[in-house]
Amino acid sequence: MSNTWKIYLLAVVSFLVATSEFIIAGILDKVAGDIGVSVSAAGQLITVYSLTFAIGTPFLMALTTRLERRKMLLYTLGLFVVGNGIAFALPGFGFLLASRILLALSAGVFYVTAFTEASRMAPPGKRGSAMATIAMGFSTALIVGVPFRSDASSPTSIIGR
Repeated sequence: MSNTWKIYLLAVVSFLVATSEFIIAGILDKVAGDIGVSVSAAGQLITVYSLTFAIGTPFLMALTTRLERRKMLLYTLGLFVVGNGIAFALPGFGFLLASRILLALSAGVFYVTAFTEASRMAPPGKRGSAMATIAMGFSTALIVGVPFRSDASSPTSIIGR
């Protein structure tokens, strides 16, 4: 697989991670109703995510400086899957908060690592373009991913139980 395709793959994963990050705002009322809390209490899912992302990412990056970046991408995606699994499988607001913490930590480290790897894989004259491609995946989630899911109506519960 050429490095160009690897960069595009990172952008697609960036889209998926960002959609998971932002989607909660569009379905907050549905989540609140599903788990039996007020919308303002459910809003704490966004606050906890944001604070964990902002505070946890620099610390995790500092703690993992010796790890190979490609392995770090796999580890963060594994943590991302675990976080989503917790949100899906375990009932209650506490587990949903815990999943948002795991998702924030994995997303923060994923983004930093993806930007680093995209820059490393790109030829010297294309490093900015490679990083912009990763950012495009993130931005596209705001434009396409969140509105698409937020408008979807489903007869089943938002939180899979």
